[in-house]
Amino acid sequence: MIWKLKVPPRVKTLIWRICRNCLPTRKRLRDKGVNCTIVCALCNLEEEDNMHLLFKCAGSRNIWSMWNAYYFVNHILDGYQDIKEVIFKTLQVLQHEDASLFGCIIWSIWKQRNNKIWKEVTDAQGFVFDRAKSLLEDWKVARSIQGSTVRREYPASNVKWIKPRSGRFKCNIDAAFFETAKLVGIEMCIRDENDHFVLARTVCFSPLCEVHVGEALGLLSAMDWVHLLQLGTVDFEMDAKRVVDSINYSHTDVTEYGNIISNCKTLFSQFYENSCVEFVRRQANEVAHSLAKAALSSASSQILVTIPNCIEHILFNEMQLIYSSQKKNTRKK
Repeated sequence: MIWKLKVPPRVKTLIWRICRNCLPTRKRLRDKGVNCTIVCALCNLEEEDNMHLLFKCAGSRNIWSMWNAYYFVNHILDGYQDIKEVIFKTLQVLQHEDASLFGCIIWSIWKQRNNKIWKEVTDAQGFVFDRAKSLLEDWKVARSIQGSTVRREYPASNVKWIKPRSGRFKCNIDAAFFETAKLVGIEMCIRDENDHFVLARTVCFSPLCEVHVGEALGLLSAMDWVHLLQLGTVDFEMDAKRVVDSINYSHTDVTEYGNIISNCKTLFSQFYENSCVEFVRRQANEVAHSLAKAALSSASSQILVTIPNCIEHILFNEMQLIYSSQKKNTRKK
């Protein structure tokens, strides 16, 4: 039942750990001989076990009460004391959509607890509930995008740059190879939902490498840099089809290239589960391509906070195309 839930893998894994009684709550750690306090990190009143933390704690109850299906959960809590029974009985009575949100709320409460302990950050109860809903919605969107991305044939719409959806950012990546200078230039450019330039970064390194290796290093560099910026949900685009396919397919590759892809997947699973990596044609990646070619002018890494001259005209043209498209859609309505 757990593995059939339509939720991110991290949520399934967490619920499985709860049902197996291997979640490292403070009571569980004390029972295992760890010298730590046993008091709940959220309320500082009761012992922190699975049932108390996720369902009985006053703060957790407030979070659950924000959900319109809480009646079912509360009714089951009155009849059962074992958390495994509570979870399975609840999943049995809920509709598919409610069951998915049920799992995400559990995950968000657990994250609230961990943020309090490890980051000394107190998440507001309303934020905890909204985070659960956002996690589920963003995951659904990402799955729908990845579903279209993994097809071998890519739609003609990706020949022009398309701005990200509301509340998201987009990072375009490309690599250029300079035979004479024996250098590889990597560029990443971030834009927001309004098609506004946010930041760009150029990196040069040597020696030369195979094209697919350089493109994969570009994606790895972008993922490593973007996650430090803490912008929120960021989608990645590049015109390296082999790299995008490698990210979206599961296969073993023990080469240098395979190792880079493996590192990309590790970063993606840790920081970008609600994001996607998409293939676009060169015409839709012109900003990144132009900056990558210009990277040779700098021998070291550069972070660009203003629009470079070499891409100003491209950004302007792409904004004009988006504006014209929006205007046409408005007229149709």
